[in-house]
Amino acid sequence: MQALGLIETHGLLPAIECADVMLKTAQVELLGKTFVGAGLVTITITGDVGAVKAAVEAGVTAVERIGPLSLVSHHVIPRPHQEIESMVGEKANPVEEQPIPVATQEKSSFLSDADPTANIIDPLPNQDTATESTDPAKTRQERIESAQIMLNKLCKERVDAFVQEFGLEKSLDVLRTITVVKLRNLAREYKELGIAGRAISKADKDLLIQKLKGYYEQEIQN
Repeated sequence: MQALGLIETHGLLPAIECADVMLKTAQVELLGKTFVGAGLVTITITGDVGAVKAAVEAGVTAVERIGPLSLVSHHVIPRPHQEIESMVGEKANPVEEQPIPVATQEKSSFLSDADPTANIIDPLPNQDTATESTDPAKTRQERIESAQIMLNKLCKERVDAFVQEFGLEKSLDVLRTITVVKLRNLAREYKELGIAGRAISKADKDLLIQKLKGYYEQEIQN
């Protein structure tokens, strides 16, 4: 894993400004934001040590310009241990999320045009065909739940099942929405991926998707 930079702010607005400035200042990658609670937000970036330090310094200055109390803390880890990758980007003490009703779920961002997982959903039947359909395939809601399960509990076995049920291209579209940290953890579960060890820790999202695509293409041919 490359260097890790973290800035914790009080409030979402300074966190957004902080992330924007850091990404514009140096060649770094945004790993995600973590809502710690009590209005605290942690922004996490990764990249080369020099780039991360420069980005964090610029981010700190930007946050302090918004307000003297906006900045809580900041830190740079030059060589983070591989074991902490699973902690990066995860929610710390997240507020319990209420389930989304089925009636409104179709209007959520999960099914928006920008979300590639929307491609796996079959159109709703009209009144003329709804009573005649006897297709034993999964219903619209069941397919939504299948995609959500794979996103929330990502592992090789779930990806294998998803590829088998929905096809490789649709599965890759879903994987492209996953953070690079989770993709690296997933890649370590594959023994014949063509990439391992430190190479996985330094791989970007495009390379990991390419390796996963090659792996499943070979599996399909066999």
